Amino acid sequence: MVKLERMPGSGYAPSSTLGIMRFFDTDSGGPKLTPEFVVVLCAVFAVAILVLQLVI
Repeated sequence: MVKLERMPGSGYAPSSTLGIMRFFDTDSGGPKLTPEFVVVLCAVFAVAILVLQLVI
């Protein structure tokens, strides 16, 4: 049987769901990177590897 707990501001939810929501709601330290920055960084890294393969 699933144990139901009361979520603040809403209805009841399974306790495992509450744990996941609490995990994703917490703000952890570390760098904040936008998805665009990560895509551009990967593209620059790929181009750098291609250039190095052509030079060497």
